[in-house]
Amino acid sequence: MFQQLSSLLRRALTISPEDHVPAPVAQHFKHNVLVNTIDLMFFFFADSFWSIQTIIPVFAATLTDSPLFIGLMPAIANAGWFLPQLFMSGIVSRERRKLPLSRKMGIAERIPYLFFPLLALAIPHLSRSVALLFLFILMTFRGIASGFSALPWQEVMARVFPISHRARVFSISRVMGQLMGVLGSAIAALVLSKLDYPYNYALGFGLAVIAQWISFTAYSQNHEPEIEEPEPAAGAAAEGLDFALFGAILKRDANLRRYLLARSITFIGTMGSAFLAVYGINHFSLNDDQAAIFTGLLFASGLLGYAIWGAVGDRIGPKRMVTISLILWALALIVALTSPVIWVYYLVFVLYGIHNAGIGVGDLALVMELGDDSLRPVYLGMARTFTGGFLLVAPVIAGWLVGNWGYEAMFAASIAFTLLGAFFMNQVHDLPRVRQAEPQPATQTEEV
Repeated sequence: MFQQLSSLLRRALTISPEDHVPAPVAQHFKHNVLVNTIDLMFFFFADSFWSIQTIIPVFAATLTDSPLFIGLMPAIANAGWFLPQLFMSGIVSRERRKLPLSRKMGIAERIPYLFFPLLALAIPHLSRSVALLFLFILMTFRGIASGFSALPWQEVMARVFPISHRARVFSISRVMGQLMGVLGSAIAALVLSKLDYPYNYALGFGLAVIAQWISFTAYSQNHEPEIEEPEPAAGAAAEGLDFALFGAILKRDANLRRYLLARSITFIGTMGSAFLAVYGINHFSLNDDQAAIFTGLLFASGLLGYAIWGAVGDRIGPKRMVTISLILWALALIVALTSPVIWVYYLVFVLYGIHNAGIGVGDLALVMELGDDSLRPVYLGMARTFTGGFLLVAPVIAGWLVGNWGYEAMFAASIAFTLLGAFFMNQVHDLPRVRQAEPQPATQTEEV
C-alpha cells in the first residue's frame, strides 16, 4: 500500500516533456512543493486553534449573544483577505521578483496574531464589551494583514507551480496540512476541555502563534524561478489604482463579469458558515470543547476533499470544482436544518470540509486563469476586491434573519443564494485543460 501511494505521489509530481514547463520552473519544482507543503502544514495546525468557522465564533459567543457580532467574526477575516488585494496589484506588477515582497507581507500578516493569547489572558480583567471590542479590532487587523499578503503569495504560487500541476500540488500540500489540522484539533479539544476559561483559549492561541512562525520559515525557502518576463500590458504596472484599466477590462471581458457576479452571490450564501458551530452547540446543548471536535471534522473531511480534488482537478478544471463544491455547501446547510441528533449534525462539517477543499483549490486556480499573464495581478486583485465586500454584507443579512425569523430562515436563505451562485458559476469559462499540452511561446512563460 505504501509503495502504491509513493508511486502515485511520484507520478503526480513528475514533470514530463509534453507538459512544456520552462526549465527554471521545473528545476526547483520538487523543492518548492516540499517547502510550501511544510508551510501549509504548520499554517493549518495554527488555524485549528483559532478556526474562523468554529473556534473564533464560539469564543466570541462567550462575550456576546448578538448573532450579528458572532457572524462578523469570520466575515471580517474573510473580507479582509479579499478587499485589499486590488490595492496591491500595481505594487506586485512592478516587482520583478515577487518573493521578497511576499516575505515582508508574510511578516506583517502574522503580527496581529501575537495579541490573541494576550487578549484571552486579559479577559478576567476586562468587561465583556471591552473584550469584544478588542476581539473585533484584532479580527479586523487579522483580515486586512492577510489581504495585503494574499496577492504576492498568489503570484509566487503561480510562478513556482506550472498550470499542468497546480490542482494536484495545491491538493497534495493541503492534504498534509489537513492532517496537521486534525492533530491540532485533537490538541485544541484537550486544551479547551482540561483548562479553565479563558486560559484554555490563551494556551491554544499561543501554540498557534509558534506554529505560524514555523510556517513562515518554511515559506521563506521558496526558490522563485528566473523566468523571462512577458511584455507588460498597457496599465499593468500603473503606479496606483488604474481605474481606466479596470473599467476597460470589465467592459471587454464578459467572462470576468460572470465570475464576479457568481462569486458575489456565493459569498452572500456563506452567511450560514459562521453559525454552524454556535447553532450546533446551542441546539444540542453541548460544551465549548465541542467546537474543537467540529474543527477536527472540518480538517479530516478537508483531507478527503483535497485528495479527491487533487485526483480530478487538473482533468475537470477549476470551474467545475467550484460549482460542485457550492452544491456540497448547499447540501451541508440542508443537513443542518434537518439533523435530529448530533451524530447526524456531524455530517454538516464533513460536507463543509469537502466544500472548503474544492473552493480552496478551485477558486485559487480559476482566478489565475481568467486573464493574460501580464495582467494576472490585476485580475487577481479585481476578482478578490470587487467581491470581498459581499462577505461583510452576508453577516448583516444573517443577523437580521436570525433576529427576526431564527436560524432556520437564515440557513434557508443561505441555501438559496448558494444555489443561485452555483448556477452563474457554471457559466464561467476556465482555461481548457488541453492547452497544457501546447508549446508555450517564450513570452508566455510567466504563466507557470
